[in-house]
Amino acid sequence: MNSLSTAYSGDETASGTPTSTKIITIADLNNLKKDKTILIAGFPGPGLVGSISTSYIIDKLEMYQIAFVESHYISPGVIFIDGKLRHPFRLYANKQGNVCVLVCEAPIMMDGTHFVLDAVMDWAIKNSIEEVMVLDGIPVQGIPDSDRKSVILASENMEQNSINNGEVSEHSDKKDEILPEHKVNSQSNFNRSAIEDSSKKYTTFIGGIAGGLLSACLSNQIPCAAILIPSSSGIPDPEGASLLIETFNNFITDDKLKIETTQLKEQGQKLKKQLEQIIKAEQEQRAVGTGSGQEDGNISSHRFMYG
Repeated sequence: MNSLSTAYSGDETASGTPTSTKIITIADLNNLKKDKTILIAGFPGPGLVGSISTSYIIDKLEMYQIAFVESHYISPGVIFIDGKLRHPFRLYANKQGNVCVLVCEAPIMMDGTHFVLDAVMDWAIKNSIEEVMVLDGIPVQGIPDSDRKSVILASENMEQNSINNGEVSEHSDKKDEILPEHKVNSQSNFNRSAIEDSSKKYTTFIGGIAGGLLSACLSNQIPCAAILIPSSSGIPDPEGASLLIETFNNFITDDKLKIETTQLKEQGQKLKKQLEQIIKAEQEQRAVGTGSGQEDGNISSHRFMYG
């Protein structure tokens, strides 16, 4: 097994201690497609929907680990998953070499976010990543509505790539007018018609590592998009992750990459029932406490947290 630093970003702390960020490859990357590879990224945001959905995609597409990110800016620790200890920030690829998944399961220090993103973007450019998709949550209070919907927010060149893919044959004489300043991939992996016009009415800010990755894609003219779903902060949300994947299925053009979500839905419904029971029990406890003259400060409450 070869270990090779394929991307590097480093600086020096105020005390003079060197810091570095690098991506170490642990598998042969020669089978990655050079013209149509997409990168799907998920991070531990609201409801952990990004991490849950990317982990599910990795499992269903039978992907294998190709690299990991090593950095002084990633909180020290390891993840025990599938019977093995693993780095918390990993890169995977499918056997066909046309999809990579970036999954992060550990906090990244704010002052090192740019160094981590620089290393990831350098790796993406060197390995001919054509398009980037970020899966993440929108924080909401309480249990999300049962009729919640995800939204796709795409970069201009992502939309134009998709338009070019579907309409060049009809408007071949105007092909050069579609994207004069940006890189055009006439074989886009994504379907422009899946982006609702209503998304153009959104004005929002996407922060953290997810927003930073999208910003880096814009800076390097790599078509990118985010699929977002309302989700509770601090409560794992497999149902929300399944809704993200269903939207991804509608957006992706390759049927072989569509993911069946029944298992995630069942987990989400089970968890929602458990949460509803906990909330109901807590409300009953508060009612009993109020009736007996107890102060709120003496009543135990359930709090949900994630690291």
